[in-house]
Amino acid sequence: MDVKQRHILIIRISALGDIAIAAPLVKEYACKNPGIRFTVVSQKMVEPLFDGVENLHFEPISFKPGKMDAFTVAGFARSLLRLRPTEVADIHNVPRSRIIRYYLWLHGIPYRKICKNRKHKKELTRRRNKVLVPLKTSQRSYEEVLVALGLEDLQFACRPAEPLRKVQSPFRRIGIAPFAKHPGKQWPLEYMEEVVARLGEDPDNKIVLFGGGKEQTEILRNWESKYPHTESAAGKYTLKEELEFIKGLNVMISMDSANMHFASVVRTPVISIWGSTHPYGGFYGWGQDPANIIQLDLPCRPCSVFGNRKCFRSDRPYECMRDITPRQVLDKITEVIHG
Repeated sequence: MDVKQRHILIIRISALGDIAIAAPLVKEYACKNPGIRFTVVSQKMVEPLFDGVENLHFEPISFKPGKMDAFTVAGFARSLLRLRPTEVADIHNVPRSRIIRYYLWLHGIPYRKICKNRKHKKELTRRRNKVLVPLKTSQRSYEEVLVALGLEDLQFACRPAEPLRKVQSPFRRIGIAPFAKHPGKQWPLEYMEEVVARLGEDPDNKIVLFGGGKEQTEILRNWESKYPHTESAAGKYTLKEELEFIKGLNVMISMDSANMHFASVVRTPVISIWGSTHPYGGFYGWGQDPANIIQLDLPCRPCSVFGNRKCFRSDRPYECMRDITPRQVLDKITEVIHG
């Protein structure tokens, strides 16, 4: 097949953090293969993550990410035929993406799909005093799908990332993203509020708060009104505008969450706080410094790969998060900014 005729559809519908993990990889492969057309199929809001490469295009899904109506998804798959793809890279491999790739396969379009290595991921949570071994990163798993389609293996996920950004500013610009989807991944909000309060006492600090949804937005607006030198970005900006905000930060403090990956895309240093999950699970921020991880070495963790398991400890629930102190986080912020 003439390389100029190739058109690869890349499917990753959710979650936001995983889409952000994929973005720098996909852009690199598009840049290195200018004769091939690439199209990312995903949620409309993440389109800015894939901007800036001439042969990389974006096709927003026409259904809600969590919608499981097979007829609706199949109808969307039918609409993709107009793009005339020659191959499909399914880097999600969930029911919605399977419907899309199978529909296209029935029309003669071959596909490759991600192998999720669920068995190995489960082994990580069965540590029990064993030595932890890093699993293959999600980014490398995505890359293997593209390589399986015949693209040259660029070893993008295995080589050093671009250097992290050092912002020159008269102020210390500190981003804080205090939320996570699951309790096992979220540091207690009262602890993070104490960090915001202490940082706000210094007029040389400018704190920007990140979150989404009605409840999170209300919490952050409350912090904005209570503490000086603090601004909430929640509900005010598009993702493209938020990425510009994050690019201007000296450091971002986040959970094991999408904001860690957004910051990694724009090469902003991240201090990440980990509880039931672990950076060795394959979801650590692209090219982030492991020295900036805050976590406790407990025999019960990691107990979950994705953070969605309820804490099984009745004696001290979520000790992995509750025993990380605000002082530890404040000291790490000082270390990163002045290091």
